[in-house]
Amino acid sequence: MHKIILMFLFLAVAAPSVWGDPDEEQPPDPMLDSGQFSYGSDPNLFDLVPYADPKTSFDIGHVIFAYPESYRKVGDPAPVPLESVVPVAQVMQLVAPDKALRALVNQQLYYNHAFHLEQVELVSLKQIGYRWQVVWTLDLSPGGGSGVPFRYRALVSDRGKVIPPDLYIYDAYSLSDWRERLCSNLQLNVKPRPEQKKLTQQQIEKRGRMALEKFLSTVKVAPGKKPVRFEFLNCRSLALPMSVGADGEVKSLTVWGVNFKEVREADAEQTEELFTVWVSEYGAVSELKFFSREW
Repeated sequence: MHKIILMFLFLAVAAPSVWGDPDEEQPPDPMLDSGQFSYGSDPNLFDLVPYADPKTSFDIGHVIFAYPESYRKVGDPAPVPLESVVPVAQVMQLVAPDKALRALVNQQLYYNHAFHLEQVELVSLKQIGYRWQVVWTLDLSPGGGSGVPFRYRALVSDRGKVIPPDLYIYDAYSLSDWRERLCSNLQLNVKPRPEQKKLTQQQIEKRGRMALEKFLSTVKVAPGKKPVRFEFLNCRSLALPMSVGADGEVKSLTVWGVNFKEVREADAEQTEELFTVWVSEYGAVSELKFFSREW
């Protein structure tokens, strides 16, 4: 793989106060308040989305942006030579962060953030051709922040087509045995079939409860341990900013969270953290996975 790095600079794209005063902490939605992967965590997003390219995929808050390793499909035009690759100025116009993306980032990270352009590079991939990759770091606006910064990546093909990532919303819950985690993961950018209709809140709650009950019945219990138990708390909707319409207004995608609380033994460490089974408006239920790690 060959790379041509064209620039390394920092530009601030100010985030408007979509979610309130950037100097004040934004109260997170309870479904987004915990259950995120931390840097270097085990499991991580690649355990939930195995096909995701580790060089380009990432997560921000509870949202996973998953790029496949090969983005060319059967019937796509052949790669173009280097001299015909779309110019960088056009690339930057195509992927400039819009207010829907900034609103999504602010929602997931609780504070207003600014996009700082970190790097633009032209990558040459075998049998795929050239591809632009644009990387921003996300920093608190105005100023501040510490630790490993979040990064946002956008990809553009050699002919100037924005390569959209697959989007997922996940939850990662640490059980009373800290070596065990329960995860849910729902793909967002899936178009419903024409015959599908939106479900009622009661129907969505029922699907989420049945999915968790069925999944937990399949989890093997080690000798001497008790089965994991959860109690239902509530079912709530969440609007995820997704795009900007022709009228300039942000369009959102509604997902539902069916929320549970683990029933722990009296001598175990107690927690207020929720576990969320995500369900789409049309009834698609998040994939559930159980991870047990031995160190």
